[in-house]
Amino acid sequence: MNVEHRDSYGLAIRALKRFASEGRFSWGEPLVVKDLAAEIGLSPTPVREALACLSGEGLIERQRGRGYFFPALTASDIIDLYDLQWSYLHSALTLHARGAAAMHKAAAALDPEAGFAPLFAAMVAHSANDALITAYDQLAKRLAPVWRAEADLIVAFQPTAAAIVRAVTAANCAELLQLVGAHHRQRCELAGETARILRRTASEDIEQI
Repeated sequence: MNVEHRDSYGLAIRALKRFASEGRFSWGEPLVVKDLAAEIGLSPTPVREALACLSGEGLIERQRGRGYFFPALTASDIIDLYDLQWSYLHSALTLHARGAAAMHKAAAALDPEAGFAPLFAAMVAHSANDALITAYDQLAKRLAPVWRAEADLIVAFQPTAAAIVRAVTAANCAELLQLVGAHHRQRCELAGETARILRRTASEDIEQI
């Protein structure tokens, strides 16, 4: 791979990841290489290679004979992602816990008004475990459309983000695990509704095209 092609490939990867994180793609949307290439300003080849790479990471789907699609997540798929997130959070709070003093310091940077996504990312970052942080960052990209759908359900979630922040501030790891676990179980129960919101959003986006 020459330098020019490698740079184009890198640009394509960054652009596609940015589109995904910003909500540019809808639930189940087909990703057409030539259209994306024109939008990014590249030839189709590096865009096609970037899509292949991202399908390997699970960020998008490749359907044999049909092409690439943004994940059409079912309730079961969403629960699988939730379970993986819970395992990372549990690891950050137990296997890689750094003590009460560090939790007090971390609490100052937590904002309950920002919601659960940045709150949980901060918990994992607080573990200072590079492998865990990298794995969680990859998961967060896959969860991005789910979090946007969850925004319609935020009033249904108990405990609140504020309660979790209070547990961090108090350096009460036992209570924190209980609260995060309760939140995990509740969002799993609401996964079917979250999937319906994703489908509805996709339908609305298609109607606007």
